[in-house]
Amino acid sequence: MERRTQTYGHFCLLARTLERVGDRWSLLVVRDLAHGPRRFTDLMDTLGGITPKTLTQRLRDLEEEGIVVADREPGRREVWYRLTSAGEELIPVLEHLTLWGLRHALRPPEPAEPTHPEHLLWALQVMLEEAGVTISPARWLVRVAGGDAFVLAFDGHRWALTRGDTDDADVTITTTRPALARFLTSLPEARHTEQPDLTIAGSRQAVSALLQAIAVFPLGPGLAATTAAVSSA
Repeated sequence: MERRTQTYGHFCLLARTLERVGDRWSLLVVRDLAHGPRRFTDLMDTLGGITPKTLTQRLRDLEEEGIVVADREPGRREVWYRLTSAGEELIPVLEHLTLWGLRHALRPPEPAEPTHPEHLLWALQVMLEEAGVTISPARWLVRVAGGDAFVLAFDGHRWALTRGDTDDADVTITTTRPALARFLTSLPEARHTEQPDLTIAGSRQAVSALLQAIAVFPLGPGLAATTAAVSSA
């Protein structure tokens, strides 16, 4: 696969930017490196539907543009990919595109569409920040069948999403990928805390704080949208 060489031929910095990151999958690779380094196999998992050949080419392209760097150590078989400082500057752009998608492109996941908890939880984090939701400092652990674990935390000032487990969570959600997608894309009044494939553990106060906080997702506070935009659980 050869690198795309077409240009827009415009003296426009947006056009020049899109020549570098506008290929299919490129910004999604940046998205999946936004929360830390990943291996090739990790990216194949989060980028459902991409082929190894295409991912190899996109990583090579992004390396050439100075957006991604590959950490290769002698004697280590695995290669870890991470964003450069230029790549990290794209994260706020992706956050704004995510908000635009929540406002203008929202729909339930299709039956055959892969869903990844990190993508859903990042969208939730972005909406919590955008809506200015504040609660007492809290840490919510999301454990997903298959080994994925994420912590969404509020420190009194900002919301942050990190990968990995923790033993000091205020609330623990244990679930599957499809169940988490159904739960988060449901209207707030349709979210049930007791489901066969989703459980929420924590004090009554902590669970109540979680449910109240995430009520802004996915529609946002005061957003004009019909209930048909999302499915109920």
